[in-house]
Amino acid sequence: MPEHRLAVLLLTNEGFRQVDGGVARYIHNILDARDDVAALAGKRGIQVEWHVAERANCAGLDEQRFAQALERYVHQGSVRYHPLADPRAHSWEVDHFEHCVALGAAAGQAALTVAGGADSLLVVSGMSMFAMAARFIIRAADQFGLAASYVHMTHNPVLRPGGDAELPETYADSVMGNLARSDPRVSIGWESHWMRRQYQQVYGIPDDKTLYARAGVPTDAAKFRPGPSNGALLEQLGIPTDRDLVVSWGRGVAEKGFHKLVDAARLTEDRLVPVILNPRPYPDLEEHARRSGSPAVLLHGQDDEVLTALCQWPRTLCAAFLSEREAASVTPIEAALMNNGRGLVLAVLPTGVYPELVEHGVNGLVAAGRDTAAAAALLTAVVELPRGDREAMSRAAWTRARDEHDFRTNWRSSFKAMLERHLTVIDGPSRKEATV
Repeated sequence: MPEHRLAVLLLTNEGFRQVDGGVARYIHNILDARDDVAALAGKRGIQVEWHVAERANCAGLDEQRFAQALERYVHQGSVRYHPLADPRAHSWEVDHFEHCVALGAAAGQAALTVAGGADSLLVVSGMSMFAMAARFIIRAADQFGLAASYVHMTHNPVLRPGGDAELPETYADSVMGNLARSDPRVSIGWESHWMRRQYQQVYGIPDDKTLYARAGVPTDAAKFRPGPSNGALLEQLGIPTDRDLVVSWGRGVAEKGFHKLVDAARLTEDRLVPVILNPRPYPDLEEHARRSGSPAVLLHGQDDEVLTALCQWPRTLCAAFLSEREAASVTPIEAALMNNGRGLVLAVLPTGVYPELVEHGVNGLVAAGRDTAAAAALLTAVVELPRGDREAMSRAAWTRARDEHDFRTNWRSSFKAMLERHLTVIDGPSRKEATV
């Protein structure tokens, strides 16, 4: 019988009530890897119990998908779900510092509930909205004698591209950052070297207070399996199969750079037709494309079958990702895997994690700058690449994605590091190294 019951509490804004974002997929990937973690922890005499606390109010709630998530993980999977009261009046309201404080307090209360049935508690959070939670949970641990540790995943940048700190998140992040520097129970899980450098630059966090926590994707997922080209599906959606295409996807927000993609393609005289997929309608982008006269095809609410068909279509020359900032993007990895080395070129801006994922001229192309002109030059370079060069880059991207970005492999390493630190700071059972 396990000698120690460890409660793992994931604090999130997506995963159950909102299930179409990148964070939601990350949460689901963690929960899908429960058996891997159970085997790792079991060698240490530890039984892991899973809990998810999620902000209850969110945009884009799909009742059917919410029910499916509850059925899959809670009703059948023995995961405990804890909805957190949202301090905002409306789901679309921008977070302010007082919201971070209130949400942190709610997370602290949830942690007390979770810890009550376990020997120790490991809390994993991401996003600046939960940065204040570290203070409340550590305070609860001090007041109630809880054996607890806290890992904050670096999902939100703490600096703007120009170098100035952004508000109000910086206030919440500073509380967590100072705790991570000074309290042995709080550490930083870095999702990219870019984010690790930011947190170290701003808060002076030493190397030994950071943990490897690189993101990835389940490389064996069905959407990554090679298959025949499906031009009929693309034509049904109004995608011109007689033109060269550039595909991109993600949340419909300005910082993702979809407006820039439309404008950059226009500057190339539409040598590449943009096909952009968003979870929900993006009226501002639709109006922008209409005003500019762009032939761009804008889709929403499509499933992975459509995305796979696009990435495997022979005339989709490029998958372009032009975000202003990305802490832990996996979309270039997904594009490489869905294409299966058939000639799709990854094209990115030199921002955030992108230069870590794409090595210019090896497994894709990186723009010389961040503006629209640089993005246009990037697309032009893709069009003018010899076919042999495109195929070589595509094969290299596929190989690197499989070798370096498998979620289960990376998560096992991440959780092992979290568990080692947790047992050290709580002076827990069996801290000697185990073979995993």
